[in-house]
Amino acid sequence: MSARITILGSKEKELKEWLQSHPENHERGAIILFKRISRPVENLIDSDRFIAVDIIKMDNDWVIDSSKSHFKINMRKFPEIYFRCESENLELGFAHNHPNGFQEFSAMDDINEMNILKGLSGCNGIKSFLISLVLCDNNWIGRVRRGDTPENIISVRHIAILDDKINLHGIDLSKSSPESLKRQEAAFGLPFNQKINSLRVAVVGLGGTGSPVATLLARTGVGELILIDGDDLEASNMNRVRGYKGDDIGKKKAKSLTKFIESLNLNTKVTTICDFLDKDPIALDALSSADVIFGCTDDISGRDLINQSVYYFNQVLIDSGISGFIGDDKDGNPFLRTQKGRVSCILPEFGCCLRCQNVVNEQKLYKEQRFKENPELKELDAETLEKEHYIVGGGVQSPGIGAFTSATADNAVATLMNLVSEFRKCSSELRQDNIWIDFIHMEIHSNEPIDDPECIYCRKHTILNSSEGKYRLGIPQLGEIPTNV
Repeated sequence: MSARITILGSKEKELKEWLQSHPENHERGAIILFKRISRPVENLIDSDRFIAVDIIKMDNDWVIDSSKSHFKINMRKFPEIYFRCESENLELGFAHNHPNGFQEFSAMDDINEMNILKGLSGCNGIKSFLISLVLCDNNWIGRVRRGDTPENIISVRHIAILDDKINLHGIDLSKSSPESLKRQEAAFGLPFNQKINSLRVAVVGLGGTGSPVATLLARTGVGELILIDGDDLEASNMNRVRGYKGDDIGKKKAKSLTKFIESLNLNTKVTTICDFLDKDPIALDALSSADVIFGCTDDISGRDLINQSVYYFNQVLIDSGISGFIGDDKDGNPFLRTQKGRVSCILPEFGCCLRCQNVVNEQKLYKEQRFKENPELKELDAETLEKEHYIVGGGVQSPGIGAFTSATADNAVATLMNLVSEFRKCSSELRQDNIWIDFIHMEIHSNEPIDDPECIYCRKHTILNSSEGKYRLGIPQLGEIPTNV
């Protein structure tokens, strides 16, 4: 069992500025309040996510004594913090720095943690957690304890700082890279493979872009994969998918692709969910446990849920899609007028959300719902759909061509690699959150997002770090969050 800790870049900046600014360079401390995401995923080892939601600076009467090598806390200040944790369903964190350069937890750290945890478990119950962080030489180390077994230390898989990239700290560097990843190590350095291996990644949609994304993620060394898709494989899919065989036609994509990835004998644990996000609460629970989400689905309602998940759960989203249109030449023969692949890279505090990128909007959601209710509408022409059924956009074609879907998938996985170890040198005209590859004109460009200062996701950040309350993503139709998580 291991824990994962996620801190937004803005909060890390606030923490660092406080911890490193003592006038005499003494140790300083801060309380961090965490939201705990603990929703078990079948076939994957339990791994809680602790998401930082608030910081309380330990100044003045919080401190009894301090120096460059120790920090003594006034324990009488904690009851009000214990009460807040209990009333808001939060977990307690304690962060401090080591100005003397000591890059491990000290004996005084042990004493402080045991004292804090004793008071915490006495007030809030023995199942309370204490998350401890130390900042030294601009790097974080962390560990977790629980009230019922205070002597036991729960290791931390990583401490993820999310700003415009993913900074991963506290990684176990003792593992050597397998032979299959030696060239990747040579390209990006020794810690890269261990960082990638620490990630839990969900892939939603396993068709033309999703299947090559999933297989490439496994080959890249991602530690855990969650594959989500409720569709069966069809014969018409075979021109563009990866990892499937002929006898997989008619079977669930997620199960078949899991079987293929497992046959590669790579160091990736895979779990399968053969349903859709808006239909299966287990799929949503698994999604909430992921560090990174790859959106590869044509399902607009599913994309809308993914878009919300990014902000509720502080996740990284790399969403991809294909856009195309077929025309007829003067002889009536079809030709590709447009064929583009999109990769949208969105982090909680950077990048415009899928709604502001117009990947998701009310018109598309309405059209999708009407088509689900009345499949025969898909056969009607665009003019009739708009005039008689108020559906705009019918007849737009996005032909799935294997070479183009795979190229888009490759770019999506390369985007994750760039977030972990930056290597791209992009022109100022390109936006990290929205990159299009035009396969007809061989151009790369970005689209400007909708300028919506009222957007609750990426502009106002209304739901960023918010509590879901009683229901998943705060939506009653998605069911109640199990009380045991």
